Amino acid sequence: MSAAPRTGIRRRPPSRRARGAMVILIAVLAASFLASLSIGDTVLSPIRVIQALFETQGGIRMVVVDWRLPRALAAVFFGAALALAGTVFQTITRNPLGSPDVIGLTTGAYTGALIVMTTGGSSGVAVAIAAVLGGFATAALVAALVAGRGALGYRIVIVGIGVSAILAAVNAWMLLRARLEVAISAAIWGAGSLNGFGWAQAALPIIVVSALIVLLGFARRGLWLIELGDDIGTSLGGRVNLTRIGLIAIAVGLCGVVTAAIGPIAFVALAAPHLAKLIVKNGPLHLVATALTGSVLLSLADIIGQNGIPGRALPVGVVTLVLGGVYLIFLVVRTARRRF
Repeated sequence: MSAAPRTGIRRRPPSRRARGAMVILIAVLAASFLASLSIGDTVLSPIRVIQALFETQGGIRMVVVDWRLPRALAAVFFGAALALAGTVFQTITRNPLGSPDVIGLTTGAYTGALIVMTTGGSSGVAVAIAAVLGGFATAALVAALVAGRGALGYRIVIVGIGVSAILAAVNAWMLLRARLEVAISAAIWGAGSLNGFGWAQAALPIIVVSALIVLLGFARRGLWLIELGDDIGTSLGGRVNLTRIGLIAIAVGLCGVVTAAIGPIAFVALAAPHLAKLIVKNGPLHLVATALTGSVLLSLADIIGQNGIPGRALPVGVVTLVLGGVYLIFLVVRTARRRF
């Protein structure tokens, strides 16, 4: 008896258009990464930046390698992490608004971190763990509130928005009750900032995020089966419910680690999956395109935040929040028109 095939459906290979779009995405990311190393209080030419990467000492090397490189790498990896978390939740909820920042997971991670920060905890590890646990607790709460009611979709988005609003009020209450210096520090962190982000802050989160991205890469077939629907996914041999739980755990972990490292970042998880679909459609390169798009968005937002107003560096979260507000209005209006 011949062995049964793994699936009854084969995904089409990427089209020439998709491959060309990927090349352009990689080029844009490389350009934005080089620009983040070149632009600042001291403007350097791209050639000088590349030279500094191979130097062992000197002031220019310190500027490029010690100050700018960890920040630029963090923008690339954290942007990819948020984008992939967004595409997981949008696929599972089957809703274009189902991203971690909309359904409250980012706010919940901020709540977890604030609990530690405002109760005397100053350890970066403790804050990071609390942020990740806060994201998982919020996901569990939203899941419990929609369980057994027969739908994810718009129901989970509406419940998530409500939970996010409640948690935002709790966060504001904790900040008002905290000591002034703690409240100021927490508020700055809560804006979502890469300012002053060095190797000491970047190394461990980048390693953890990289491991989770690799894990998601191994689980990409499960994401595809869920995208096909529970019935088809089960008929093709997938354990849909178990796969869904595993994917949610990975996505919450990605979102929680980024929030723990640099604070809540809006817009990237919401917009990157949509923009990636416009670029490569929903083909085999979609996950890679989503990660690259998220990296480009956060890198460009950080460049704008650093250099948009001369002499004043804005938190990257402020830039993404402004862009995200505009994009969210556009997305809601377009979705409403399609439904009615």
